[in-house]
Amino acid sequence: MCDEGETADRADAVRTESQKMESRAGETALDGSARSIIVLIVVGMLVGVLSGMFGIGGGTVIVPVLVWLGLSQRHAAATSMLAIVPTSISGVISYAHNGNVDWVAAALLSNAQSCYARAELEMTGLAGVLDDVIISSEEKIRKPARDLYMLALDREFVTAKHALMVGNDEQNDIVGARTAGIDGVYFRTEISPADDPETSSYAVRSFTGADYEGLLDYVLNA
Repeated sequence: MCDEGETADRADAVRTESQKMESRAGETALDGSARSIIVLIVVGMLVGVLSGMFGIGGGTVIVPVLVWLGLSQRHAAATSMLAIVPTSISGVISYAHNGNVDWVAAALLSNAQSCYARAELEMTGLAGVLDDVIISSEEKIRKPARDLYMLALDREFVTAKHALMVGNDEQNDIVGARTAGIDGVYFRTEISPADDPETSSYAVRSFTGADYEGLLDYVLNA
């Protein structure tokens, strides 16, 4: 067993070593000198070139260089993470300006047989437009099961309040989506179930026929 004196000596030794490490870190940290600034500029340019040409993450280059310049490993990693924020924002703005950001994900939920549904989607060209196709025969879940709608939310990385179900079957599409907390827009079409109402009390909006213009107007102004 250790007596109180030995324990105190060990504690003093740990404090002394910690103070020495902090002192060394303070002596070698970036001081804003011309050399440090030039090195940082070169590193920034190098990171941009490597990331653009080869997809190498900035942290792969920035962290070792910052440690070499005198920052602690923790400070270097934190600085690298902070640098991601402006570059990420500028990247999103650039891609969005060029129309390469998909702000809205469109997924199809169908109770049809996969062998028929996928072939029809290819023939109509919709396969290349939709972000995802979820078919009950493949997932072993059928609408109006809540689990199918929850699966769609998980796969598209969206929450229920940011999703909208559009369908022409009140029970399978509108009521089913509602069990998962998803709002529904109801199209009363000629292929809707015969006993479906003209307007659905469960839907946030009902249309007669496949009124896509009305749907777009609702989405843009909701």
